[in-house]
Amino acid sequence: MNVRYFFTGSLTLTLALLSLGAWAEHDEINPNIAEIKPGDTVKISRIPDNIYLRTQNDPDDLIWDRLPTYRSQLYAAPPVHQSVNLRFDEGATRTKHIYFQVARTSERLYMRMRWKDATEDTATTVDDFADGIAVQYALKGDDTSYMMGSGEEKPVNIWYWRAGLGQVENLAAGGFGSTTTLEQQTVSGTSAYHKQRIAQDNEWHVVMSRAFKASDKYDVNFDRKAVPMAFAVWQGQDKERDGNKRVTHTWIMLDTSLDAHSKK
Repeated sequence: MNVRYFFTGSLTLTLALLSLGAWAEHDEINPNIAEIKPGDTVKISRIPDNIYLRTQNDPDDLIWDRLPTYRSQLYAAPPVHQSVNLRFDEGATRTKHIYFQVARTSERLYMRMRWKDATEDTATTVDDFADGIAVQYALKGDDTSYMMGSGEEKPVNIWYWRAGLGQVENLAAGGFGSTTTLEQQTVSGTSAYHKQRIAQDNEWHVVMSRAFKASDKYDVNFDRKAVPMAFAVWQGQDKERDGNKRVTHTWIMLDTSLDAHSKK
């Protein structure tokens, strides 16, 4: 659902100033960015019903400067198969950070993610690999494996974006090699690649969203106190693909409940 972007003049000016300030600050010393470790809980933000993004899933809308930002460290994923282990190299074992924001309206949940990537890799060939990102949700409790789920009894829902595809895939998995594309493609998304003066500061910005209410048994149910989630990033320049990726080790808990203040 695309809606017109609407702000009053004063709010537009305020947001613009905040945006300039956010870019001027260095992320590593920005006190407004909370460091999140596996097992920590993050609180969902509420976008008032009278505030609209310019377009649905806009990754650079000014509204994001008004919402809390979280940061978590990514590590090389534990190899789940010998073929994955053989592909690891020095580049793939470097740690990196994922910055994310999560918000909802009365009808829709939004996940905005950004990360530094010196090169924009959009092609997938025999020797080239596209950049990508995924957010994974346990459909049940946090005793589900963060490495693609724990069989049919404890599956996961995965939202997967890959540069060059132009869309987000809604997937389910119950362990290594079981990833399935769901018939109901309920997730949408938009991306933007931002080049800076120094290539190492280039960033991908990606927003994924879905109706808050689940429409399939493999769509994550957000209407519960805590939802286990995890992130994965693929950096094409480092030959990362499939199980060769960087991930948040174990689950981060997403609190989707709304307190009285956030409802105003």
